[in-house]
Amino acid sequence: MRPGLARALLLGTLSVFLPACSSPPRAVVPAREAELREQLSCYYRDFSARDWEAYQKHFWPSATLTTVWQPRGEPAPRVVLTPIEDFLAHTAEGPDSQPIFEERMLTAEMELTGNVAQVWAHYEARFGSTDAVQTWRGIDAFTWMQHEGEWRIVSLAYGDLPGEERGAP
Repeated sequence: MRPGLARALLLGTLSVFLPACSSPPRAVVPAREAELREQLSCYYRDFSARDWEAYQKHFWPSATLTTVWQPRGEPAPRVVLTPIEDFLAHTAEGPDSQPIFEERMLTAEMELTGNVAQVWAHYEARFGSTDAVQTWRGIDAFTWMQHEGEWRIVSLAYGDLPGEERGAP
């Protein structure tokens, strides 16, 4: 094969495959990112308001919430995966167990690709009674999926930030 022809074939082949490796047009991403940021704001608002009906709508059915936790009566912490339906069935033992409960998003980093988004959201939490309020900062690692124009959570892994100690301010 002549060197010029081989080069032309290589360039032609690359021109077919390289566009698939490029980023989506920036004009599309900011609108989708703004839409997802609005969903995040609603998520934290509904969670802090303990509006469990609205909160559940942020999740696809059977989505999971995962954290490291030490269940009562167990000798050590472990990874606990909880389907959203189970979480909602036990809010009386968690967020509803105290009069003060709030999570406020501080920052969020996002990556959107197609109909999937990864979001790392830093939050500040308050939990307890008027006599004793615990405060801490944590991280929520969300996987969101968009289907039929609707963003919902597939999974949420969360934990306290390293070095955080829960306690009164």
